[in-house]
Amino acid sequence: MKCLLLINSSSGNADGVDGDKELIAALTKAYGIVHKKVYKAEDRFDIAKESEGYDILVLCGGDGTFNYAINALRDKNIELYYIPCGTFNDCAHTLKKLDSANTQRGQFKLDLGEINSRLFSYVAAAGSFTPIGYLPKSKHKKVFKRLVYYLYAFKEYKVHRINASVKADDRSFEGCYTLIMAVNSRYVFGFNFNRLFNLNDGKGQLLLIKAPTGPLRLIKMFFLFFRAFFIGFKSEYESENIKFVSFRRCLIRLDKPQDFCVDGERLTSGLANEICMHKERGRVILTGTKDFLSK
Repeated sequence: MKCLLLINSSSGNADGVDGDKELIAALTKAYGIVHKKVYKAEDRFDIAKESEGYDILVLCGGDGTFNYAINALRDKNIELYYIPCGTFNDCAHTLKKLDSANTQRGQFKLDLGEINSRLFSYVAAAGSFTPIGYLPKSKHKKVFKRLVYYLYAFKEYKVHRINASVKADDRSFEGCYTLIMAVNSRYVFGFNFNRLFNLNDGKGQLLLIKAPTGPLRLIKMFFLFFRAFFIGFKSEYESENIKFVSFRRCLIRLDKPQDFCVDGERLTSGLANEICMHKERGRVILTGTKDFLSK
């Protein structure tokens, strides 16, 4: 079997993997032929093209790297191993949380979301705080780790005003929102808030937070986000200012395009946007370097 070890050296914690000679030796022992390729986030690297002719791809990177891979390999028959090397690794944390109840340890068939033909593993969101997913530079993430996100959080602490008409399955919502988030994970930006998440039920969750107004809007916003992300949700929830509902298909109509954070990458929306959940569309083996070294 032919194995490609692909390392995104721009990921926050990739340095240890790049210099791990024991990992290469273990992969060679397990799969025979192993090639290692290292690239940076700013490189124009074509995963689909580079993985041609390989049976196994061992991917080392963060959430954005994983997103790039699932889109590049969406129609390819290749086994994907994922070694999380990012700063937050929200998708990987969710899978690890579920691994104790998994009958095939480390192997997952997971639902994937899709927004405007772009697959995502854990989140597609626009509004308050969401730019911190894609604004920090790779060199800063490698040096400051999670701290760089907290610094950006202070900068992005502001009310957004997104006029939207939303239809989630048979439910409709309309208003001016500071956050629109489709989530397919327990974790987002390190917050373990979505306890309604199920790995492969074919559903995602939609979080809508209305934009507060008035001179105390930032204080009001704090309490709304505290309710959503610190207290979290065990079930669907609807109040005057917060909606949290499950969905399979969601249509979002906007009065102007918005920048969405899609698994940590920027995606500029259109005016009409469709988000669909695909049941068990993804297959991944979550692992770590020590797992290969024990083979």
